[in-house]
Amino acid sequence: MCAVIIGAGTTVTTTLFSNGGITSVNFGFSPQINRLWQLGSWSPYDTYNIQQRNLSITGYGTKPDGQGGSQVFQLTPSTSCADASTIAVTVNPGACGVALNPFYDDFFPSSYSYTKDNFAFGTETWSFISKPVIEGYTGTIYFIRGISTGQISVGAGIMTAADMGVVVNDSSSKDSSGNYIEGTSGSVSAGFPGIGEYSTQREVVVSSVGGSKGRDDGNRGNVNITIPNQQIYV
Repeated sequence: MCAVIIGAGTTVTTTLFSNGGITSVNFGFSPQINRLWQLGSWSPYDTYNIQQRNLSITGYGTKPDGQGGSQVFQLTPSTSCADASTIAVTVNPGACGVALNPFYDDFFPSSYSYTKDNFAFGTETWSFISKPVIEGYTGTIYFIRGISTGQISVGAGIMTAADMGVVVNDSSSKDSSGNYIEGTSGSVSAGFPGIGEYSTQREVVVSSVGGSKGRDDGNRGNVNITIPNQQIYV
């Protein structure tokens, strides 16, 4: 089935963006089909599938008055065989001509990113996954969280880490000599006058994400954080 979804008629309910500001949402329920092929036959020996919900949300940072934006989400690594913290999200699609069921679950964040140009409003993008639904499995599935790491831009003309929505574990982010681990990149093209960019990226360990600043005129920001999750079957 195909349907047209109207953005103004679609609602996303979550404590993560409780004051609005969501600009886009992508959602789906993806099967992972496993067919056990065998010699001498076009029919599989057996077939089973694993289904898992996936979701991504993009939203603005906070307004100059401090309103709106996302909430800070703690990324405490797991120390026991118990589910890591989740975020409840419900998407009610405003479909044209057909009725689409709400899409909802308790989701585990898997990545966070932030981007902002000099005179633009900063946006966050969150990616999520749900616990898998495995055909015939009656046991318990736990989702545990590892240590979250990634890259942030640093230097002149760059927003602070906190304003980009990350709290950095400073000591864990340095090497054994106490130095930050950084890389650089640059590019420029011919033109009139031909404008390029040079930037420094710092490797970091983070303890929380979210709550970024939307407006910081004259400064840029770029963040990419991976939030690792491990499934345990018992």
